[in-house]
Amino acid sequence: MLLNLREYHRPADEGTTGALERALDLLSRADIHSVPLAGGDTLVGSADSSVEAVVDLQGLGLDVITIDTAAQVLRIGAMVTRADLVAEAGGQPGDLAKALLRFVARAARRWGGSIQRNRATVGGAAAVAAPNDPLIAALLACDALVVIYSRIGQRSLPLGEFLPVRGDLPAEPALIVEVMAPLPAEPTGYGLADVARTPSDAPIVLAAAALALTEGRCQVARLALGGAAPAPIRVSAAEAMLVGQVVDDQLVAAAATRAAAEVDPAGDFRGSAEYRKAMAGALAERALREAWGHIG
Repeated sequence: MLLNLREYHRPADEGTTGALERALDLLSRADIHSVPLAGGDTLVGSADSSVEAVVDLQGLGLDVITIDTAAQVLRIGAMVTRADLVAEAGGQPGDLAKALLRFVARAARRWGGSIQRNRATVGGAAAVAAPNDPLIAALLACDALVVIYSRIGQRSLPLGEFLPVRGDLPAEPALIVEVMAPLPAEPTGYGLADVARTPSDAPIVLAAAALALTEGRCQVARLALGGAAPAPIRVSAAEAMLVGQVVDDQLVAAAATRAAAEVDPAGDFRGSAEYRKAMAGALAERALREAWGHIG
């Protein structure tokens, strides 16, 4: 609950032109602390007493999922919820684009219960980026870009570059408008592995992987870890070990060991630093093996 909330705005419902610009106008006011409201999953729970006004983004048309074959990207609007992703990816497996969407949806489903997934948005996930969020790890493994709108126009950043600077958005101000993932050019396998206290609990540590092979030789390798750093991260040295090589059991195990060596996790009540590091390696290997076994 936001106890000092005094104003609520929903730009698209006010009959304004340029709803995004109107939202930025409201967020840039110096006399009242205003913040964007997406699904409210994190904001309302924060009970931030400094928040005096919210700018509801629900009317900005940012709730669309599109497989853009012309641009060869999967576009996920910032206001798309985790539940929307799960629903959109339902049914039988399809082409390469559908396989990508199903992987992202699988990661979205692995977070929270149905009520939380109905309100938690993709833009909110990127803005908050919990260390153990499977959706963010999966998007990293898909080489996703974050598209940002501000006074200087629209720009995009690789998700891995965006995460360290996401705290700068309120100062611009700027809004996340969509997340884009390039459609795979060749058959790609995906893997997702995690460890948690119970099957329905949030992951303690997790790994997400994407692999594309030609005649057994790796052409694309992307591997992300969650729960092993302040935000999910790509492990580039482990990826580099795979690209250009003939994939076999020994190589996968070596890449997973390298992935664990790339992280220096902090421990907490859910898992010590040593446990998280060990699980990072074990889960990286599990995710890579799943991706390897499901190419095509």
